[in-house]
Amino acid sequence: MHPGSPRVRARTAAVSGAVSAALAGLLLITACSGSDDPAPKATATAIADLDTGSMNLVRVGFCDLVPVEAVTAALTGPSTDLQEWGNGDAPPMDDAGSDVAHELGCAWARTGGYAARAWTFERPVTAAFANQVIASTRARKGCDTRRSAAFGRPGLVQVCTLPAKRTRVRHAGLFGDTWLTCEVAGPRGKAAPRARADAWCATIASTLDAER
Repeated sequence: MHPGSPRVRARTAAVSGAVSAALAGLLLITACSGSDDPAPKATATAIADLDTGSMNLVRVGFCDLVPVEAVTAALTGPSTDLQEWGNGDAPPMDDAGSDVAHELGCAWARTGGYAARAWTFERPVTAAFANQVIASTRARKGCDTRRSAAFGRPGLVQVCTLPAKRTRVRHAGLFGDTWLTCEVAGPRGKAAPRARADAWCATIASTLDAER
């Protein structure tokens, strides 16, 4: 049979049509199979947006998971230094001294005394232990510590006066069995540290919840 005959042309067209239909079906199946995947959780931009009762945060190294734009907003500028610590390390805190921590944490900083930090206890925490942590923070000099139902159950918010005319705003609370602490520090009276701390802590909690 000649390749250019009408019968060959018709058979070729039929095969091409069948292949095209099969490919279209495959693409449709592939697209539909992905529709069952859970949609990524939106990152909260304020503590008031968090559904703390349903959150159960992971305890993992998370420095690389935090959005760069969130760090920049918390510091009011790009970070020039990042420090990460784990279980048994001495955290780079204003008041940590040489303490050895059982934590997983990250600290970003830039010139001018700006800092943004966050950490979780390395082990699961009970509500009873969380209440002990809150009670112990009340004794810290130069700080106003109050219980907060907005960030964890239980939770706290703390505002401290630091040396060199700096202020630190800290939120901490229990999410599921994970105790999360996050804070923003900077020059006193500049760039609304309370608002920056609110947005920063909401982002950290959302990030650790979304990774579950």
